Amino acid sequence: MSDKPVSRSPQSDSATAAPADKKDSGGSKAKTSNTAPQADPSWADVSRVLSDESELHQGQVDSTDPGFLLSQVADRLSDMVLGVGIDGSLYYVGPSVENVLGYTAEVFKRLYNHAMTYADDSRFRVVQRFVSNQLRQLSAAELVSKGTSPETLVVNHRDGFRVTLQVQCVPSLDDHGQLQGAICICRDVSTRKQNLEAMALAAKVFENSLTAIYITNTQGKIVQVNQAFSRLTGYSVEEAVGQSPQLMDVERYASSYFKSISDSLERKDFWEGEIQHRRKDGQVFPAWVAITVLRDINRKVINTISYFSDITEKKNSENRIQRLAYFDPLTSLPNRSLFSDRLGQAINRAKRKSGQVALLFLDLDRFKSINDTLGHALGDALLHQVGQRLRDCVRNEDTIARMGGDEFTVILGDLQDRTQAVTTAAHVAEKIKHALSEPFVIRNREVFTGASTGISFYPSDGSEPKTLLQNADTAMYHAKEVGKNNYQFYTEAMNAKAKARLNMENSLHQAVKEMQFELYYQPILSAEDGEPTAMEALLRWQHPEKGLIMPSQFIEIAEESGLIRPLGNWVLREACAQWVRWHQQGVQPPRVAVNVSAKQFVGGYIIQTLRDILKTTEMRADAIELELTESTLMHDHVFSAEMLDEMKRMGVSISIDDFGTGYSSLNYLKRFPVDNLKVDRSFIEGLPSNEDQRIIQAIVALAKSLDLKVIAEGIENPMQLEFVQNIGCDEVQGYLLSEPVRAQQVPWQPSAQSAI
Repeated sequence: MSDKPVSRSPQSDSATAAPADKKDSGGSKAKTSNTAPQADPSWADVSRVLSDESELHQGQVDSTDPGFLLSQVADRLSDMVLGVGIDGSLYYVGPSVENVLGYTAEVFKRLYNHAMTYADDSRFRVVQRFVSNQLRQLSAAELVSKGTSPETLVVNHRDGFRVTLQVQCVPSLDDHGQLQGAICICRDVSTRKQNLEAMALAAKVFENSLTAIYITNTQGKIVQVNQAFSRLTGYSVEEAVGQSPQLMDVERYASSYFKSISDSLERKDFWEGEIQHRRKDGQVFPAWVAITVLRDINRKVINTISYFSDITEKKNSENRIQRLAYFDPLTSLPNRSLFSDRLGQAINRAKRKSGQVALLFLDLDRFKSINDTLGHALGDALLHQVGQRLRDCVRNEDTIARMGGDEFTVILGDLQDRTQAVTTAAHVAEKIKHALSEPFVIRNREVFTGASTGISFYPSDGSEPKTLLQNADTAMYHAKEVGKNNYQFYTEAMNAKAKARLNMENSLHQAVKEMQFELYYQPILSAEDGEPTAMEALLRWQHPEKGLIMPSQFIEIAEESGLIRPLGNWVLREACAQWVRWHQQGVQPPRVAVNVSAKQFVGGYIIQTLRDILKTTEMRADAIELELTESTLMHDHVFSAEMLDEMKRMGVSISIDDFGTGYSSLNYLKRFPVDNLKVDRSFIEGLPSNEDQRIIQAIVALAKSLDLKVIAEGIENPMQLEFVQNIGCDEVQGYLLSEPVRAQQVPWQPSAQSAI
């Protein structure tokens, strides 16, 4: 049998033209080692072909031609076959190179050999180094007879992507057993490598996934689980494999539910949804489950893969978000958003059944005073207790909501007719009235409040939620106006009043813009000799159509709309400007007293306004007297003390107005740098009531103990004047002494002085 040259080729980026068939100088034929590694199937094929003499003898070509023998081998192999000379050049390239690397055999050989000649052609440098290394190994005595072990080489395809080849080279020997080259067989293992890598990656992902995964077979038994499965369920791999997934079942689903899952898997090979699972210790948890069915080419089910994760925290978060979105965090009652939804549902049910809905709108009485005086923490505790009491006043199916601040609503639905609606609403309103009239105990302190309630009905007072709410709100304001702590049913007359209030607010905006205001002045006189000690500036609105409007008709609206700040700033500046004008006219005016709103004081704007006035005008600081209410000062006693200290440093006098109607703390009162206490006119009006007499006497005694002056306002008859003079009031003010007048009409020597 003639020896055939066998060549081992490195996986290369390209090839160059190489010398053709090679023979030694003696003309002897190249022969190949008979030993081929049995582990490589491609080499086994080559060995079989090379040893098949009968086929070669039947041909007409020279069977000793190495090129012919190699081509015969290459024609039978899908692997790429390369014939390599002792100098590393290619003298043969099998046709399979085109399938493997994208080059034709002739082009590959020419390019490869060309790259060997020119050093700047680096396209096949990796392959050349590999071939050179293989030839060095084959020249070793121990390898010359058996060849090198298979190796892996990564080369570039003609189109640029990478190809992984498994290469085995066997020596090509001459008649004397000397190495004259190699035959290299290259198998494309890219796909196999990718598959192995993908399988390894999939196995790693499966085992390390944070999502629990288990796989079942056609009998429905678990055949594989990952670490996350064991961590979430508590079942080890050994405990789970071979078992049915029913070991995690919770007996709370109907068979129809599982049938729907099966139907989805049959139709779409997939299902996703929430299922309750049970851990090994019996604990039940919500899981989000995805199930995928694997089928063979005949659509027969092979395996089912189930993925699940514990969504307990997610559901808890969703519940928290829902509560924040739809429930008031302070009282745990439905908020405005959920209220609107439920009121809409109640109205829709009533429409279908020709029924009625009653809506109650509640506003707590005196809550602002309580909140400002006793602090927001106590106010919040009060709102929480109010919510609890309201729950006890209604049915389970009724809705109580907190709209914000101290406002609450109650929806009474599923009422058959008007009679039942009115009766039920009145009954609930009475229960609420009595429940909220009882004292609230907060931090060992009794707090008293009540609620003004407005009631409207569907469909008579509105067919839409917005209208129904507006009308109940209107009725609530009417309840406050008629005495608080009561309930009122909505009427059209109330609506007309609400519209008038809205018109007033719109007109007030225009009035502030155009400053349709002027100041009237009412003297404050010495109770001893009747000499003027101050002039209190009182605001009047000169409406272009309605004439003179008193503050009681618009001050509350100004405070609610935020207009009180620019309005109050104008009052203080104008009063001081008038004092300067009086002074310039040769009059020796006493101090000018100006009321300061809570928003002016709490916002801190008053300090800057005072500084600006004192800096830019001839106004003296000791001629300014600011009047503040008890509730304003007690809103934040620390802030109030700082503000009052700053005013005193400027030289401004301070009076506490309407004293006796708030919740002053004597501990803080003695720390405030105030000059006067102004007795609220309600106590003066109550004279000669013994109770009012005792209250006024107590206020005077308190003021004297704190070295403060006492001013009695609202003096309208001689009896009142005589009483306050006798108990020691320092200054007096009222219509008996002088009505408020324009600046030009101020009576510097009032005729009523004779009464004093």
